[in-house]
Amino acid sequence: MSLPNNTVALTDIIASAKNFIKFIQSKLKLLGLLIVLGGVLGLAYYFITSPKYQATATFIVEEKSSGSGLAGMAGQLGFDISSLTGGNAGLFDGDNILEIIKSRNIIESVLLSKVEIADSANNKTLADLYYETSGLKNKLEGKSNELANLNFSSIKNGAAHSILQDSVLYMMIEKINKDNLNVQRTNKKGSIISISTNSANPQFSKLFSERLLNETSEMYIKIKVGNLSSNINRLQNKADSLQALLNRTSYQSAALNTFDANEAYKSSAVPEEMSQRDKLVLNTLYAEVVKNVEILRISLINQKPIIQVLDLPKFPLVNQQKSFLIIELLGLLAGLVIGLLYLLLAYTGNNKS
Repeated sequence: MSLPNNTVALTDIIASAKNFIKFIQSKLKLLGLLIVLGGVLGLAYYFITSPKYQATATFIVEEKSSGSGLAGMAGQLGFDISSLTGGNAGLFDGDNILEIIKSRNIIESVLLSKVEIADSANNKTLADLYYETSGLKNKLEGKSNELANLNFSSIKNGAAHSILQDSVLYMMIEKINKDNLNVQRTNKKGSIISISTNSANPQFSKLFSERLLNETSEMYIKIKVGNLSSNINRLQNKADSLQALLNRTSYQSAALNTFDANEAYKSSAVPEEMSQRDKLVLNTLYAEVVKNVEILRISLINQKPIIQVLDLPKFPLVNQQKSFLIIELLGLLAGLVIGLLYLLLAYTGNNKS
């Protein structure tokens, strides 16, 4: 009984495999060359890629709220605290805080901070350190002498920059957000946020992560309670003015006080009565303003968030770059696979012809 035309016999498969092995044996030099080439490429990749030192800082924000109890108490006293507490309740909701951490304003402020704050003789900033170690300086210095000698130590945070400094700072911020900085929640429903910085310089990675966390915390608290603090200061100034006016009115009332006034001159008591009336009105206003100031201060205490730092990076930082042995083995393996695929295609082509 003969086999169908579309059936491949096991003996044919074995014969083809033997022939392919013989073909490989005849091309061992070519296969070895491809394997060596893969190893060389792996070696080149290892030395071309920069080391990656990763520094991670994690923190959690404990929100505080004035709550319905305080709002109810303020309502009973005839004062609407919602109009003064500010409309920023949802500013940091969701993933907004992740975008704020990566904003240009915050990153630029961190980059312009001094590497050694305690050492006044060393004016190098984190921007200078990143410019030198990220490869950006080597890429740009050939274009002009200004770029080769560019530094950021003369810039004070918030001060105007030169066009060249501002342009390079923008390039650094874009590069950091793309290649070096990773900001994320540790889990989607959690409130723990991690800031990870990886760079070729361990000092930059550590300082950048720490200072980015601090800068974010300061701005977060400032925005959350800034409007409320401003209203407290404004009301406190009003209370101080009323108190000064009330004191003057009290002295005026005492000076106008007439004992045993002559019945024929009853009108002499009118200024005293008017002064007493003004004093009563001022007393009422002053009491209301002071009450409102105290309510707002309680609200400020209840609304001020607590930034709880969970973890900060510490030296020595671990180099995240893959080891030389792993990269070299991957290169050799890639050369072997590519070589076998090439020989298989060549063997198939020869058989068809």
